[in-house]
Amino acid sequence: MLKLLFKFKDSILREIETEKTEVTIGRIASNDIPIDNVAVSAHHARILRDGRHYVVEDLNSTNGTFVNERKITRRVLKANDVITIGKHSLVMIPKKGGVKVRNLIMTDIERTWKLDTEQHRKMLKKQGKK
Repeated sequence: MLKLLFKFKDSILREIETEKTEVTIGRIASNDIPIDNVAVSAHHARILRDGRHYVVEDLNSTNGTFVNERKITRRVLKANDVITIGKHSLVMIPKKGGVKVRNLIMTDIERTWKLDTEQHRKMLKKQGKK
């Protein structure tokens, strides 16, 4: 079972628990985890169950997907890994914690804005990218 803590900066927005084998993340409301933020692509990333592990994949997003502040295209997730998408984060919760999803109403925004924040630049700089 996938368990995530959905956060904005230091604020916890909700806890997510799901049995789905694929969870989509993006700006539009049809995603399993919609993030209403113009720095998030319409279809930004997804988390897949791969055997006994979960894997996060970036879906060619404009601003990238980060795990523990490193830009990724695909990565196996471990407990307490932090996935950063725009200014939001998803923290992998060890299997012992978590509660059911509480749905939020999200709006559908047409386009993705290029993220240019100090934190985003620092994460990219760590990898030698501008």
